[in-house]
Amino acid sequence: MNWEKFSKWQYQLIEAMTRREIKGEDFSYLSDCLQVDAITITIIDTSLKRQQTWSPEISDNDIRFYQQHWRHDIFLNAYLRKGLINSSQIMESLVAPARVQDDNWCESLLPYMHYRSTIGLLLGINQHLYLFFTAHHLNKEFNRGTRRLHEKLGHSMQPWVNAFHAKQLADTEQDKALCRCQKDFPITTEQQPVKLTPAEYQVLSLLMGGHSGSDIADIRRVSKETVKSQIKSVLHKTGSKHQNQLLWRYNHDQLLVTIGFNS
Repeated sequence: MNWEKFSKWQYQLIEAMTRREIKGEDFSYLSDCLQVDAITITIIDTSLKRQQTWSPEISDNDIRFYQQHWRHDIFLNAYLRKGLINSSQIMESLVAPARVQDDNWCESLLPYMHYRSTIGLLLGINQHLYLFFTAHHLNKEFNRGTRRLHEKLGHSMQPWVNAFHAKQLADTEQDKALCRCQKDFPITTEQQPVKLTPAEYQVLSLLMGGHSGSDIADIRRVSKETVKSQIKSVLHKTGSKHQNQLLWRYNHDQLLVTIGFNS
């Protein structure tokens, strides 16, 4: 393992957050380090009540499905019940074969679990902040050497986790400050409407409905790049720095939007 290269990758990941949103493919380096078929990186922030997952290989739909049914994950439940937090474990070794027949597991999650072997690490960064790092093999089992490397990689990612958390806190405080400013010093002039194209308005409406960029591309039958371009255009027209700010402003009646073909 080339730890100097890892350090450079993590530095670039932290630096990238100042310019754009983090994407699943940003973590493909970890898949290469572990030589696995898939990984997931999840940050759980109980203080902000937020959870975000990235994966270079697993689709947004499958990630969303797991987030809705994770309570039926018998392997994660065994990991937590045995008090194994902060350690990487080969998850299938934690559950007796007979328990794999659990009804909820078989009905909800088993059809979506295509991997033969999984390593999991739930790392406590502080009282409210956690990193959940998984790695998956499709057709072979993990060995102890890969498990130890996985654990070391997870613990070594704490600088990025703290940097991401700090950015989330800053974005949240900025939105609160804007709200307080507008409340204490209301703008009395008539708000000028933002003119969006019909396509941009539909994208905004779908974002408000909780759909991801991938979902919107499927619903509208366009490419993901087209959706990304439309979201970028909406952010620019509304003067929003990021999607969270856009949705918060629209949800709190801070934006007046009209539809027009000439925009």
